[in-house]
Amino acid sequence: MLRRSFQIALLAALVTPTASAHSPWGQYAVYRQKHLLVLSTRDDEPTYEYSRLLVDAINDEAPSASARPARAINLDRAYNLLRTDQFQFALLSRSNVQAMRNATGQFAGRPPVDLKTIYGFGTLEFVVRADFPENLVAIVTDAVLTNRGSLPDAADPVELLAHQTLHAGARMAIQHY
Repeated sequence: MLRRSFQIALLAALVTPTASAHSPWGQYAVYRQKHLLVLSTRDDEPTYEYSRLLVDAINDEAPSASARPARAINLDRAYNLLRTDQFQFALLSRSNVQAMRNATGQFAGRPPVDLKTIYGFGTLEFVVRADFPENLVAIVTDAVLTNRGSLPDAADPVELLAHQTLHAGARMAIQHY
């Protein structure tokens, strides 16, 4: 019962009033609000294929999230989408996440993006914007934990608890798992 309430809350948080614009971009903004989009990039090779597995795992446990994979043309575009809050979730290589967080490498001289970890998969890191609500991140994390067996290289949940960048909602879900 409590899980169902959280799923309804997740859906409500993703759905906001529709935009009334004449351009197709308004409809795309509405699409982004109705679906939990997991951002990956073309130039971060393994992320898109893995994001499809991750989306299946989330939808299996929390279908109201209506998760979908999304792919930016490159890391610069992903950085801009995350920084401007157009996307909240991303699956990227850990080194690219670190570069965005610390404004280093190709992001040097730009504002850092405050990303928190939800889960890790080998060299990939599933992240969310730090300001995303804890209870909703807990639902997504619970879906990942429940389907860990179908997600190759999924990290040991106990090891994740030691990460300084772990989102509070993910920490809560892992501790209750």
